[in-house]
Amino acid sequence: MVLQVILFIVGIALMFKGSDYLVEASVAIGRRARLPNVVVGGTIVSIATTSPELTVSIISGLEKTPGLAIGNALGSAAFNMGFILGFAALVRPFELLGGELRWRSVIILGLTALLFFLTIDDSLTLWRGILLITIGMVYLFFDYRRGAARYAQQGEAIGGRAVSVIQTTKRLVLFFVTGSAMVIGGSVLVVNSGTDIAEALGVPPLIIGLTMLSVGTSLPELATAIAAIRKHAFDLSVGNLIGANALNLTIVTGTAASIYPLSMARETQIYMFPAIFVIFSVFFLLVRTKNRLSRWEGAIIISLYVAFIGGLSAFDLV
Repeated sequence: MVLQVILFIVGIALMFKGSDYLVEASVAIGRRARLPNVVVGGTIVSIATTSPELTVSIISGLEKTPGLAIGNALGSAAFNMGFILGFAALVRPFELLGGELRWRSVIILGLTALLFFLTIDDSLTLWRGILLITIGMVYLFFDYRRGAARYAQQGEAIGGRAVSVIQTTKRLVLFFVTGSAMVIGGSVLVVNSGTDIAEALGVPPLIIGLTMLSVGTSLPELATAIAAIRKHAFDLSVGNLIGANALNLTIVTGTAASIYPLSMARETQIYMFPAIFVIFSVFFLLVRTKNRLSRWEGAIIISLYVAFIGGLSAFDLV
């Protein structure tokens, strides 16, 4: 148990340091590729930070543990929007781009509703998994194209205040690869050691996925969010978190179902989807009024996430 705790701490340290490098490189990529920070966060950075969730999804599919796969994907989505963005606002209130937020709010709420209907019979079959993967790929493509077109029209005005210190291509590649490796490697340590600790304490697989594992695999997003806010790249942070949720709801979940059909308890679907939909909806309603998130609004979102976790016992999910 002592070794697992040490590995858990080392993993967290690696993720937070690696996220600094990753944000620096991502801002530089956005400048060179002429893309808004929010699009870079929603595509390139999201792909890197959701690697742990995808890894867990593949492993759970191969090991035929569907509860772990669906719990991790949905739990990560709830943690990203319910805790990380709320925590980020408590650290430093931030402003957002209204147009970009409206586009992403429609997408993420639509994807949540889609996954709900695809699992209405408490299962996620092979063809549904392939459909989700396809939708996820299409989302990434159109988000990139839309961002490039908007940058061409409005230029640096939508690039954010963040300025990267990276000047050369060699340094950019080094920062991005090193940062991604540290974030992903650290998350693997956190997931493996955290899961071992939870299992030793007798925690059920679904709860490990919804709490310990989903929090562990979402730590790259948390580390990236904190680093982005410190560097005034608020839009990159929001883009990363919303993009990561889109990938969790499509590619991550779809990959697991493509390997082994997923099944879930009726109580799980009845509780989890409405709860997550409420968290997402409240966040978007709060930020769309003034295109910013204040500390008290961040506290509301965190409270919703805490209530979500606390409500698990009421639906016999613990």
